[in-house]
Order: sequence, then structure tokens, then C-alpha cells
Amino acid sequence: MEYVVRALGFLLIPVIVSGLLAVLRQPKKAKKGKVYLHALLAIIGIIGCTAFLIPTLITAFTEETPWISLAFLAFSLFGASFIVAFVNCRVSYDQDGFVAKNFFGIKRKYTYDQVTAIKEGMHENYLYVGKRRIMIDEFAVGGAEFIGFVAKKYRTIHDGRALPVIRKTKGDIFNGNVEDVFGFMFAYISVGVLILIFAIYLAWYTFLTPYSVENTTEQRVSFESYTVEKTGIRLATSDDRIYSVRTVGKDYDTKRIKALCDGETAYTVYVKEITPDDGENYYSVKAIKQEDSYILSFEESNARHRQEYWVLLLFPLGFAMIWGVYVFFSIKVGRNPQKYSKKVIRLFFRDGYVKYR
Repeated sequence: MEYVVRALGFLLIPVIVSGLLAVLRQPKKAKKGKVYLHALLAIIGIIGCTAFLIPTLITAFTEETPWISLAFLAFSLFGASFIVAFVNCRVSYDQDGFVAKNFFGIKRKYTYDQVTAIKEGMHENYLYVGKRRIMIDEFAVGGAEFIGFVAKKYRTIHDGRALPVIRKTKGDIFNGNVEDVFGFMFAYISVGVLILIFAIYLAWYTFLTPYSVENTTEQRVSFESYTVEKTGIRLATSDDRIYSVRTVGKDYDTKRIKALCDGETAYTVYVKEITPDDGENYYSVKAIKQEDSYILSFEESNARHRQEYWVLLLFPLGFAMIWGVYVFFSIKVGRNPQKYSKKVIRLFFRDGYVKYR
């Protein structure tokens, strides 16, 4: 996994460079016959992509869990998408037709008699050319002029008839009653994916990261004293190092751990160093061995870990249920806004998004 993250991370560097060059080459004044996104979009993308790419590469080359690198990479890719959109999403036009370049850099040439309709959204318009559509963002430089020019050409070609406006498209979950369907679907899916990622991470951390000799540090120590705390037993050595044995439940047998503190017997311990922000550093003990027998085994520590953390899975489950209910009712209200009061509609949609008929 770390090799994939590293490769994708390094591939983002030329994307950032190309974004910087495109911003520097961007004309200060709008050029006639050109439609392109505002440079501010690229600047936001460059800042965001770079800010998250740095920790992506740092964590990818350390012993951190790959999920951390992957999370940083996801945000960096999101910023990179702004850069790619700025560089690629462009339209050039003249009296004979126009050339549209999409997000992936693919260019297609059209004539005005091929334009069939327009769909107007809250933040973008879509020109339909047969089964294809070209998105013109509301912040695109020269976008309004281009739309007006296409509408004028359509009227000329079709004996004064206005460019048809599409109210409802195939797959519209709101049945044509809500603006910016794609934006809402993106939000619904994105939040759902984040909840799923959160649940997968918790499940992975709880059940799929067992402690072992390979992922812990081996030390040789003698314990001199102990303190029983709410969540475990605190053990101290003669050199003032602190060790903690986690316990779960009131019925846990702590006698065998307390019996270790004679100040003389040396034990082999397998630990993870913990560096809390608001306290002193200590070692979390995952196994204790005397000669060839375990006093505290990895199996016991892993079982306690699962017992302690499985309840955290209820959080993403609860979030998923709440989000699912919210999405269900927002779609229900959006499909039939005439059945609900404006007060109910405002629970799911801001003013201006719902078309009242």
C-alpha cells in the first residue's frame, strides 16, 4: 500500500507544477471566444494539494500506518482535481462552432446546429449536444457570453425559436424539483463514503491489528511498585520508567500482575511507547515473559483490545443510520415539495434550490 501512495504522491508534483504554470500564463483580461475557469480555483487547488501532499509523503516513508498516508493522499487528490479542472475544462468558439475540452483533456468539436437544449442549474449550466453535455460553471470566465452566443445562434438556425430548456433529466432523484442535483448526490455519497471509511478504519484498528513480537519493542525490566488505576495497573521501575497494563472490567484478575513487583526478578516485556499530549510518556505493555513462559500473553492483550474498542463501531453505525434517514426524507421532500410547508423544506434545502410549481 505504501508504494502505491508514494507513486501517486510523486505523480501529483507535476500536476502542481502544471497548475502554477497555467496560472502564470492566464491572461489578465478575458479573451473573446474563450471560456475558462477562474485562476482562484487553481490557486485553491495548488495550496490544498501541496498542504496535504507533504504529510502524505512524510508518513509514506515512515512507519506510520498506511491508512494515515492514504487519508492525506485523498485530500491531496481532491485539491489536484481543482488544478486539473482549471487546466483542462475550457471552451473556444467562433462563428462556425466551438471546441470543448473536458476534465480528462479530451477535445471535441461541435457546430451550433448540433446543440439541442440547455439545462440551467444553481451553479452551472449544461449545453446538450445529442447525448453529450458540456458544463459551463457559473464562475467560468466568459461563460455567460458563450451561453448567450449559443442561444443567439440557435434562434438564427431554428427560425427564431428559443433554445429548449430541460427541466428534468434521466436519473434525477428529485424528479426535476430541485436545482443542483449533482451537488446533492455528491454530498450524499461523499458523507456516506466518509462514514464507511471511518467504520473500516475502526474495524481494522479493533480486529485486524493484533499485537505481536514483530510490531512491539522488546525490553528487559524489573518492576518495583504498582498502582491500580481505573483502566489498568501502573508499574514503576527503579529508573522511574512507567509501564501500564490495560485491564477491562472489574472481574479482571490483577494479582499475577501485582506479584511481579519484587524489585529483583527481571522480565522480558513487549511494549508500545505512548507519548500523550497532556501527560508523561509511558510504555503500554502488550506481553510479559519470564524465561520461556508468558505471564501476560499477546492473545490476552489482543482480546482486551477488542473488548475495549469494539463499542466504537457503534458510532459510525449511528452516524450511518442518522445520515440514511436524513437522505431518505430529503429525497422524499425534494420529489414532492408541494406536499410540505416551507418550514419543512428548509430543514433539507436552502432557499432558491426548490422549484415551486
